[in-house]
Amino acid sequence: MDTKGSIFNYGIQAQKPYALYIHGLGSSAASGTKSSLARSLDGYEWLSPEITHNPFESLNILNEWIAAFQPALIAGTSMGGLLAMYVNSPDAIKVVVNPCIEIERVLRKIGYGKHPYLQPRENGETEYTIDEPMIRQFISFRESLTPVPGTRNIALFSTDDELIGREFSKKNAAILESLGYEIYWNAKFGHRCNEQAAKQIKNILSV
Repeated sequence: MDTKGSIFNYGIQAQKPYALYIHGLGSSAASGTKSSLARSLDGYEWLSPEITHNPFESLNILNEWIAAFQPALIAGTSMGGLLAMYVNSPDAIKVVVNPCIEIERVLRKIGYGKHPYLQPRENGETEYTIDEPMIRQFISFRESLTPVPGTRNIALFSTDDELIGREFSKKNAAILESLGYEIYWNAKFGHRCNEQAAKQIKNILSV
């Protein structure tokens, strides 16, 4: 098996079912969101592979981890929410939080050029670049692939998402509803999934 993405750091079989968290564009495997989810959903052993700004490469990394650990739950936020829609995990519950479905709109809003990563990266990189080839790659990713549903599909949106905005959040919710996702809203967080959002996910999953 390919060892990229520190996959063998999780070589010991956990006593709990695995859950896999997919971080956003400017983040890393050290994302604090995974910690928030792990505190609220402590019945899982949480994994968090580090992905890149190349969606095709990232999907391959994620599917490798999924094949190795067979997670019972897949959760993704922002760009990670988009990728969660496409990972090959039909036997897992899928939870997407503020997914950037038309991510090209968000990337253009952030702006072309170099941007700092918000969390330390395993490979030591400190910044990433938004440019038109990157944007075209995301468009091609979305247009060339078909979402893979899970055993249960849940989407949580913030009513105050400062990055995506309310109107595009509503559009994204309509897209996901047409794909069979359960749609939920919460006014107590912005674009990033915080403790309040993690607690709501726990409550949703308990129903």
